[in-house]
Formats: sequence, structure tokens, C-alpha cells
Amino acid sequence: MKTNKTKVAVVGTALSGAAVVALLGGAGPAVAYDSGGLHLDATAQSPARLVARGAAIDVPVDVECNATQLASLSVSVTERVGKQIATGSGSSQVACPGGHQDILIRVTAGPGKAFAKGTAVATAQIFGCSNDTACGSESRTDTIVIRK
Repeated sequence: MKTNKTKVAVVGTALSGAAVVALLGGAGPAVAYDSGGLHLDATAQSPARLVARGAAIDVPVDVECNATQLASLSVSVTERVGKQIATGSGSSQVACPGGHQDILIRVTAGPGKAFAKGTAVATAQIFGCSNDTACGSESRTDTIVIRK
């Protein structure tokens, strides 16, 4: 009998842990930074376009922010090309009118390997402040498609 109680306790604990992960874990990527009246959100979009035969890619980023000063937006990309890895990053200062805007960020490939058509992992990060009273950042990682 003691064994059955232990099994029930373990199964109950596992199920409740799975429920917590389902409720909290899945919500992570959809949550933007919201605090003290400051809202920041940035998501890399597809398709990114090759520039100069892969020396760089232009990555569209959907940005929503209400920072009272310019916000810093950066994008880093990692792509497997054959048996090698192409990586790069790019950034820009953006105004935050409060609504959605599409910003194009040029991501320059690092030394060693150019970007190519295919899929890549892109991380978009935005940092901003509201009247010097609340500052924050938000980062989101997504899979994007790279095209010519």
C-alpha cells in the first residue's frame, strides 16, 4: 500500500508541475516588457533579405514601444550554412510613437561565413526609458526565413 501512495504522490506532483509549465512557460514569448507605464516589444519577422551575396541581411522587426526617449533596438542572427555557422548583429536607435512600426535592421555577417538562403535564429532586443523613471528591456528569439 505504501508504494501506491508514493506513486500517486509522484504522479500528482508531475501533473501539477506540468500544469504550471503549461500556464507560465508557454506564455513567455508572447509577453512584452510592461512596467511603470513603459511598454517595449520587438519581434524579428520573415523574410529577411540577403544583401551583397550574404555579407549582410536586412531583417524586418515589428516594434511597439512608448519610451519618451529614443530606444535602442538590436538584432543578432545565427544560421547554419553547410557545416559552418554564420552569425552577425546590427542595431539602430528608434523613436517610440506608441504604436506598431516596422523597422529594417541590417545585420552584418561576422568574419568567416556569409549568410545564405534558409532558416536562422534571430533575437531582437529593445531597451528604452520613460521620463527617466522607468527603464527596461525586452528580448525575443524567433526562427526566421532568409531569402534572396
